[in-house]
Amino acid sequence: MKSSRPVTILLADDHAMMREGTRKLLEEDPLLNVIGEAQDGTEVLAFCQHTRPDVVVLDISMKGMNGFGAAQALLAKPGQAPAILVLTAYDQIAYVQAMLKFGVKGYWIKSASGSEIRQAIHDVALGRRSLAPEIRQLLEEDRETLAGPIEPLTSREQDVLRLIVQGLRNTEISKRLNISVKTIETHLTSLYGKLGVQSRAEAIALAQRQGLLLEER
Repeated sequence: MKSSRPVTILLADDHAMMREGTRKLLEEDPLLNVIGEAQDGTEVLAFCQHTRPDVVVLDISMKGMNGFGAAQALLAKPGQAPAILVLTAYDQIAYVQAMLKFGVKGYWIKSASGSEIRQAIHDVALGRRSLAPEIRQLLEEDRETLAGPIEPLTSREQDVLRLIVQGLRNTEISKRLNISVKTIETHLTSLYGKLGVQSRAEAIALAQRQGLLLEER
């Protein structure tokens, strides 16, 4: 089922060629109207403050504020938020769980066909959840269990984790906490080990999924 009126869309991806290709795919449907593009989360928020698209097609990995930060900020006020369709290369369960926890309506992989993405946009615009088949399978297979309890993070490690969730880089965290970049890297290595992750993005996804930062300090 499709919307009865044109769906307005903001495309958010830090690769211009990806945005251009997605725009062309979407514009094959006269009821899909791309009204803006953004290359990072900051631009997404600025655009949505002045214009209210029906749907934001959002990548996860973007320089500056990434897709996690943008989705969390946009969906903090559900009544005013656009529907979000995540369109990404990442199919890890932690990423999916984190985005669904924020309240995104759709999660698709960039290998999907144009017709699948067009239909997904219509679905989320109508308030329906739309998940790629491989994402649905991931969710079905997931048992929501961890290999063991997470080792408690130190106060400083929690500070660092909170700031990387906000999208800050090591140099920015260094200035914010008034400690050296080398010390930041040491804290990151330690918290990666405790969380059982190997990258910044995985740490962010796990923090959101497990509610590790529920209390602001």
